[in-house]
Amino acid sequence: MGSSKTERGKATQNRLIAVSDPLRAKILRILVERTASPAEMGRQLGQPTPNVSYHAKRLVELDCAELVEERKVQGSIQHFYRATERALVSTEEWEEMDPLEGQGFLAEIMQLALDDFLASQREELIGEDANFHLTRDPICLDEEGLLEGLKILERAREALFEVQRESVERNEEGNNPSYRLTSLIGLFKVPSPKSS
Repeated sequence: MGSSKTERGKATQNRLIAVSDPLRAKILRILVERTASPAEMGRQLGQPTPNVSYHAKRLVELDCAELVEERKVQGSIQHFYRATERALVSTEEWEEMDPLEGQGFLAEIMQLALDDFLASQREELIGEDANFHLTRDPICLDEEGLLEGLKILERAREALFEVQRESVERNEEGNNPSYRLTSLIGLFKVPSPKSS
């Protein structure tokens, strides 16, 4: 049974609150990628564990993350969290969203992608070898083609998550090296070129 408009609106509002704090947005981003404890995330982000723990608990309150495991480590209990959903906003939520909230959400997503690219460039990771893909393909489609293109990209995104699942399984069996990656898939309308 689908969720009501009120429930979807509350979920969208919670997600927007979740990413409104820069540290909380980074924590949520990690939890979308993998299960992690505040101690692990704190080391990764260069932040104190109590601060990260506070924001992880706040994400749980906002229904954007969930506690999945408690593990005893050196006499204390470590909590492990994961994101509750990969997609931050469903199609139904997007259609009901206030346009200004929507623009802020899009800007946040693009900023995260740009941050990833700049961090990769700064560490000289992108272009280090041939194992990357980055293209910009201006194309022209009719309405039917646009809808088909969106479906193709969604299938590709789902296929990448399946590859990630298989990768995790292989890593549990052996010591295969893993790489943190960002997949950026986009297809959107742009203004027509202005004639001179």
